Amino acid sequence: MGMVTEMRIPGADAPAKERFNYRGMHRYLITLLPHPGAGTLPERETVLSTLDALRGACRTHGFEVYAYCFMPDRLVLLVRGREESSDMKLFLAGFRAASASAHEERTGKRLWSRRYRERVLRKTEVTRTVAEEIFRAPVTARLASAPGTYAYQGSFVLAGVPPPRRRPPAHRPAGKRPRPLRRH
Repeated sequence: MGMVTEMRIPGADAPAKERFNYRGMHRYLITLLPHPGAGTLPERETVLSTLDALRGACRTHGFEVYAYCFMPDRLVLLVRGREESSDMKLFLAGFRAASASAHEERTGKRLWSRRYRERVLRKTEVTRTVAEEIFRAPVTARLASAPGTYAYQGSFVLAGVPPPRRRPPAHRPAGKRPRPLRRH
């Protein structure tokens, strides 16, 4: 007797591939856009209240902020979940709601646009390198003369941030080599 081979083609009832669930110790590059009527972001009171909301969301949802930069037309964040239960979607929703509420209470205007951009960093991407790119954005936009001179950027985690220029010092004692950057 011959053997019958059956080939099954997945149909509409087959389970969908598991999608990325945004939970865990992942790193994210997030860009938030202000609501068109909100004005520019780097206003001192807006920055201070937004940073307070960001710190609160980090504590509540288990995240760390490696870099933030308030540009006139966007807020750029580099964040990482500290625990396997850290949920980026919940973190971002909590942060946006808290910062928007504080802003609206103070100004009567909406703060954030509905849309935002996010990207999960690959394992091969170095956190400090991505942070340095964020800190160079005000220089590229001609808002500052050098990284570290722009008032509306910083980090909750990295020491010595914003980083100094990448030029080597004019004089270095013999035998002294610069320390390599640590990978996070």
